[in-house]
Amino acid sequence: MVGKVKKVFLDFDGVIVDSNEFKESAIENSIIKLFGKNTQTLRAINFFNVNAGISRQIKLSAFFTEDNVSKILKLYGEKCHEFFSKANPADGLREFLQTIKFKKNIKLYVLSGGDKEEINYFLKKNLLSDFFEEILASEKNKLEHLKEKEVSRNDIFIGDSKNDLKTALKIDLKFILFSKYKSSKSFPSQKSIKGNVLLETEDFKSLINEIKL
Repeated sequence: MVGKVKKVFLDFDGVIVDSNEFKESAIENSIIKLFGKNTQTLRAINFFNVNAGISRQIKLSAFFTEDNVSKILKLYGEKCHEFFSKANPADGLREFLQTIKFKKNIKLYVLSGGDKEEINYFLKKNLLSDFFEEILASEKNKLEHLKEKEVSRNDIFIGDSKNDLKTALKIDLKFILFSKYKSSKSFPSQKSIKGNVLLETEDFKSLINEIKL
């Protein structure tokens, strides 16, 4: 299906780990616990969850002061740490990574709007760190990371949100849409998927059989 692939980028939430539903609930609970349920907080929660793939700091800063953003992120981060201490990698992920890295000699990267320390903790805990060249996280946006890595048109981004797809289209990068752990809030519309996605796959087990690198 694809030739001359040198780099594959994997989103974290909703791809490497089934965490979308948890994170949507965690940010809602964190914001409401600190600032109550009102028009502003509900707008902030919706904006946060609809825009999966964008840095949490940036999303919250659109609605809260710097001090209040820090308070939310502290509580939210504690919830995330507890979740990732118990969460397991996506089904078939390890087999997929072994196939890509060791059999095909392709470089793998995590490309996420999430927190780098959080991602690193999860990968180390699950003995996945050695598969990846680097964690490209929220210190820069995804487009900036991809430009710095000088991706080619044959390289691939595996993501699960409309913002992931938009990023791939901006840089003319092949995009695989991962749907097993999708969120109805941030998943791309069928209209945007048509003609813009190399492949839509349910999980890594099926992806190993469907994609030929």
